[in-house]
Amino acid sequence: MSILNSLTGAGTASGSTASTAVATNASTSASTVASQYQTFLKMLTTELQNQDPTQPLDSSQFTSQLAQFSSLEQQLQTNSNLSNLITAQQSATFNSAIGYIGHSVQATGDSFTATGSGSSVPLAFSLAGTATSAKVSILNAAGQTVNTVSVQNPAAGMNTLTLSGQDSNGNPLPAGTYTYAVSATDISGKSIAATTYQTGTVTGVNSSSGTTMLQLGTTGSVPVSQVVQVTS
Repeated sequence: MSILNSLTGAGTASGSTASTAVATNASTSASTVASQYQTFLKMLTTELQNQDPTQPLDSSQFTSQLAQFSSLEQQLQTNSNLSNLITAQQSATFNSAIGYIGHSVQATGDSFTATGSGSSVPLAFSLAGTATSAKVSILNAAGQTVNTVSVQNPAAGMNTLTLSGQDSNGNPLPAGTYTYAVSATDISGKSIAATTYQTGTVTGVNSSSGTTMLQLGTTGSVPVSQVVQVTS
């Protein structure tokens, strides 16, 4: 068995490791391999000092193992640099997102949060063409339709409406997260593509999940990368 293989855990780093794993493990891996590298050098030196002169050790094997360790060190340094880059990028994104606080934004998305009080919720959607009618379906967390709103003659492009915050029976929607879907047809009955949006005033920024999210009050939250419009 080679000296390299006798050292446990020396080959655990991978250049294809996901970015979050790189950020978490790069420092620990680098420290571990640095320690193992020193152990390798001591073992190599000891073997060379105590080799049988009539049967010298194969120097090419040691050279190969040394090259493998050097390659691993370079790989770990790359991972460490990537970790630092990711951290800096996340910090920059978060700091930039703070500037959205107090502004009204529109972002691609299809969810909103009901408080249970029946308060209204602003919704928006865009159509790829002119439609004769559109249906907005409100679904609860279980995927059940709790209300349906009809929109007559919606225009091509952006459309807005205010949801009453009630179910089909006129009762306040229970507190929780809901989604909505839009289906629209033209005069010939052909379906028209629709894109849903979340709108609201940014009340806070959160990146605890690893993604910078803008908090929009009762409209829910959206990734900052999905924002398409900002107004004062």
